[in-house]
Amino acid sequence: DERLFNSPSVAVSESNHASVTMCQAACDNVRTALDLFNTFDLKEVEQMREVEHYLDDAEDKLGTYLVKLSSSALSQKDSQVVSKMLHAIGNFERLGDHALNLKDCAVEMNEKDLVFSDEAKRELGILASAIREILDITCRAYEENNVALAEQVEPLEEVIDDMVMILKDR
Repeated sequence: DERLFNSPSVAVSESNHASVTMCQAACDNVRTALDLFNTFDLKEVEQMREVEHYLDDAEDKLGTYLVKLSSSALSQKDSQVVSKMLHAIGNFERLGDHALNLKDCAVEMNEKDLVFSDEAKRELGILASAIREILDITCRAYEENNVALAEQVEPLEEVIDDMVMILKDR
């Protein structure tokens, strides 16, 4: 609500709440996509599409709002929060896109009656657990604005990247 521009700190706080909601939605969509490889559910696929539409719309509207808000008389702290949100919401939308890519793979496997071998299922389970862990840490770090927790993300991302390369080769 642009009327909140009259109270910039309230506008920043409400925007932050909206960005946290985006973060949670994006992470939930990735978790749902990972689950589709174990238990395919068309209702979940449709729900994922709705969440992705929300993420696209939220990034557009919140991004526009934050740019307008940034031209207000903001405190140094609020200005930093707005900058953080502008950067983060694009990442949340991109995370939603990754979830859709995973969903598309699961849909294709379901349509073609393809299944992973038992070994591939085990390996995918390990990778999925690591992805869920990084999502949990990322969401908590963002929601709590916890830098120490956020610093745990990069090393885990490197491990996941290595796992993905190894599994692709197999």
